[in-house]
Amino acid sequence: MKSNFSKGLLMTALITGSVMWGGTNVFAEELQEYTLDQMVVTATRTETRDVATPATTTIIKSDDIKKAGYKNVFDIIDNQLGMASTGYGDAGQEFGFSSGRSIVRGFDRGTLVMVDGIPMNLKNYNSADTIPAAMVERVEIVRGASGTLYGAEAMGGVINIITKRPAGKEQIKVSGTVGNYYKDYGVALTSEKFMISAGKEYSDKYTHSNDYPYGSNTDWWIGKGQKERVAMTGELTDELRANFFYSHGDITRGGHKYAAKPVDYDYRYKDTRMTMGLAYAGKDNGVNATLGYNYRKADGYDFVKNARVDSNAKLDSYVADIQKKWDFGKDSLILGYTFKRENYEGLVKTSNIAHRTDNSVYVSYDKNFSDKFEAILGLRGESFSDLATSKKIALPQIQTLYKFDEDTSWYINVGKAFQMPAVDSYFTSSNFTNLVPEKGWNYETGIKKLDGNKLYKLAVYHMKFQDKFGWSGSNKLGPDGKQYIVNKGDFRNTGVEFEFTNNVNDNWQYNLGLGYSNPEIYDKSVAKPKWTQDSGRIDVAAGVTYSKDKWTSNLTFKYLGDREDYNKRQIPERIRLTWNTSYDLTENDNITVTMNNLLDKKNYANRYSNLDLPYNWRVMFTHTF
Repeated sequence: MKSNFSKGLLMTALITGSVMWGGTNVFAEELQEYTLDQMVVTATRTETRDVATPATTTIIKSDDIKKAGYKNVFDIIDNQLGMASTGYGDAGQEFGFSSGRSIVRGFDRGTLVMVDGIPMNLKNYNSADTIPAAMVERVEIVRGASGTLYGAEAMGGVINIITKRPAGKEQIKVSGTVGNYYKDYGVALTSEKFMISAGKEYSDKYTHSNDYPYGSNTDWWIGKGQKERVAMTGELTDELRANFFYSHGDITRGGHKYAAKPVDYDYRYKDTRMTMGLAYAGKDNGVNATLGYNYRKADGYDFVKNARVDSNAKLDSYVADIQKKWDFGKDSLILGYTFKRENYEGLVKTSNIAHRTDNSVYVSYDKNFSDKFEAILGLRGESFSDLATSKKIALPQIQTLYKFDEDTSWYINVGKAFQMPAVDSYFTSSNFTNLVPEKGWNYETGIKKLDGNKLYKLAVYHMKFQDKFGWSGSNKLGPDGKQYIVNKGDFRNTGVEFEFTNNVNDNWQYNLGLGYSNPEIYDKSVAKPKWTQDSGRIDVAAGVTYSKDKWTSNLTFKYLGDREDYNKRQIPERIRLTWNTSYDLTENDNITVTMNNLLDKKNYANRYSNLDLPYNWRVMFTHTF
């Protein structure tokens, strides 16, 4: 019987082998590697200069990814200003539906993640685990109002992972990595029309993987794990792109609970994921369209109970989006339609079957009142239907941009946000009929200035949401003895973010981001509700890069401070310092050394005391044929 890895590789080979490939022009993308004057697509669904985009944006290019030595896409996102995360180990480690996810401006489960414009969220959780970092052209992070253009789940913002296009040069790359906790090997093939990669990862055992006994009365460990990956992107024609991403992981986890009645835990988790899609961009007709499919199967086994884990499930979703743009001189109109169908099927509790259908129409009108001032008015009408309820919602948005000159702008972005309960909430909440959607508003204003090799960004924002989802708490358990999803209460956050990037010269480049906010929740599920802190207040993201001849060296720093309390104890600050150095041995050979958590800090990966890895290192060798 063929392994899942072999099946994924075979499927990719069939796809790439059965298509007449067209050409591509990547000159513009290559040019942007050398300038701070970047183009942004995600914020307005049309290509605009970053400095002329009326939203808070962060762009991470492939060159930045390579220099920083990020382990995966989760790691890329987690190191940016305004971003935090929940993981259960290193770089977004997951165990079944103990899911890793990216968090924008302190609002958990409110970030929409896409690949090439195709939404990837399942069960309201975002994960980019299937996307190899080496195949990413850039990541666009839009913080703030995005609901009109992208709908539900974009409560705090949108992340679009844009994959590389074939560069027109045929080559084969082989790589291998060794480290004290991690190793991998892989191969990547590039031709004029397509890119395909395959690889396998191995992670070593990590004892005491949480902060026992301070953060928990259970001493957890993570066993050895492995993951297989296959990925493909290709140009079907000069207007049509295709992508395919597949991964299959296998890892163990266990622990011992020290209590009056001690408990042992011993699990094995198998996780299979797949994302595939088509993206059409008409050159002359103003039409853009995407068609996508997402799949995940989480299958865990409890060796103590000698039974499969109750939460095992299969999830999938079908997504289609089409938009048409009309230009009227300097003004423009975008009209679009989005369809999504999400399905859930329990693997142990087989009667747990659910689905949700989402239809929406959106319109966005960009009016240029003068060469200096423009406004964008948007509206989305969205209709949801599932086994329990039907909902209709209107999501308005207004954006304005005033240009002091071609390289200096002031923007305002205000929009409504909305999110339904997860599709499986029928079975995980004992009071599902009482659940109501999350909803609220994002408000922000900011200034961007490009001054030669320097880029300045300043944003001030306020988030005000009602009926935030959360767990019931250990004192409110469902009939199965477990916590369940409830509407915890209202959420608010007011903050300020400042970013500065300086390309000093051909050798030196540095960036600094500073953020301060006050994320709070009014928890109505407790006896005496009051506003309490819900996430970290202080955020710092910084980096410095030096390049000369065959050498490139980069330091990346991320700090989260003044974090919230959990179980009557403040979560410790998170300090991550990474040093990545790359050297070209020859024209075709490269060696890269990455040292993570240089200060060997005990960093919490989530509020539940699961830890990032201590100091760890990786050495990667790459040869190009």
